[in-house]
Amino acid sequence: MNKRYRLGEIEEAVSEMEELIDTQDDIAEIDDDFQIVVSGWSVYVESLNLTLRQGVACIWDTEAGLFMPDFDVTIVYEGNIETQEWLYYEQDGMVVTLGNWLNGRLSCEQIEQLWCGLIIPENNDNSEV
Repeated sequence: MNKRYRLGEIEEAVSEMEELIDTQDDIAEIDDDFQIVVSGWSVYVESLNLTLRQGVACIWDTEAGLFMPDFDVTIVYEGNIETQEWLYYEQDGMVVTLGNWLNGRLSCEQIEQLWCGLIIPENNDNSEV
């Protein structure tokens, strides 16, 4: 499923979508002490050919013997996330993270107005919008 939004509206819209609760998460990076767990859904900004995903950075807790959530992140990928490694991640929301990645080439106001598509994997949703 693919729904269109302005980038400035996407995070609020996603927070209200119950159908995303069952979306399978992925692991974007892992090493012995650190991993990033990212949402199974993504946001594609066609005009920039960039994909954004929200996630949680997790730190290994030796005492508990498992990875524990530490902080939220937004991850930037170029183009199709299935074939690309991530380019950048930051402990911030989508607009601010994208603005920092673009290094001032677009203002936050311009970034908020960009059209984007919310991509929900087909195996998580059988309805058409």
